[in-house]
Amino acid sequence: MKKVLCCGVFNPNNIYTASPYPGDNVFAKGFEANSYEVTKFDYRAEVNPNEKLIEIAKQVEPNIFWFGKAELILPETIKFLRSYFPKAVFCKWAADVRNKPTVHDLGHNEYIDFFFATYGGDYLKAHMSKKMKCACSILAFTDSSYYRQYSVDKAYESNILWTGRRGFGDNKLRNEVIDQLLKYKEMTDFYKIQMFGIDEEWIGDPDYVRYINGAKIGVGINSFNRTLYSSDRLGNYMSCGTFYLAHYFVGIEKCFEQGVHLDWFHDLAEFKEKIDYYLKHDEIRERIARAGQLHVLKHFDYYPLVKNILHVIETGKSLYSWDDVFVN
Repeated sequence: MKKVLCCGVFNPNNIYTASPYPGDNVFAKGFEANSYEVTKFDYRAEVNPNEKLIEIAKQVEPNIFWFGKAELILPETIKFLRSYFPKAVFCKWAADVRNKPTVHDLGHNEYIDFFFATYGGDYLKAHMSKKMKCACSILAFTDSSYYRQYSVDKAYESNILWTGRRGFGDNKLRNEVIDQLLKYKEMTDFYKIQMFGIDEEWIGDPDYVRYINGAKIGVGINSFNRTLYSSDRLGNYMSCGTFYLAHYFVGIEKCFEQGVHLDWFHDLAEFKEKIDYYLKHDEIRERIARAGQLHVLKHFDYYPLVKNILHVIETGKSLYSWDDVFVN
């Protein structure tokens, strides 16, 4: 059996994001579903993560090294592992979007063969090193065993759900939408808002998924405007069967059909218009939510997600036409 060593964050106590389920778990589970023996290494749980990573790698002898954010792992450590395991494939995935690529991503990528990221376009290209074989976008990811649909108590029900901090990037509309939702929260039960994370006070497991399941509409808008970039809310909300209303980002129409799988808005006026429309048209909203759920589970659940990643590693091409793939 082929082996993969996943270096990431697996303990929810070691992350500080809206979702209490670390994304690294999705990829590890996907490798297992695709018949790999997986070793998880939670670098944030170690006093000396670089030394421990090398020690575990020598014990496991993996075919694939899979790195998440790994900001505590030195580029020199990856360089050493490459020389010690010359036949292994080195991969990294990233979800952080900032004004410029992070120092740790660029440092790691000097020794990475394949880079996978939740964004595309020029921002993805900026992460490529000269020796890298390929960089590929990942539009969404989820784990249907965690983000699953089920009935919840009335305490978790809402017409509109927001989970996320205030925007800190170049997308000013994010905070305008948050302020509009706060206004709705003071109005009639027609809007019935649940909001979490604005002050970075997150909800944990299992309440996070319960609130998603109790919502009629989940709202998504990113801190940064980037091609093919959306937060994990998209995949996770839709995996639960919750209708998703997203701020338009370049490339969303390549994967999702508007009004069939989800819907999107371009400005605050359109956002308000669509919120009112979908709260008044339950049958249409629920039909779209169901179609969107099936679409996400078909392409972005842990098994098909990693199946596509392995295809990219083998061929340099994605199974999906919506992915940006850049090859050196």
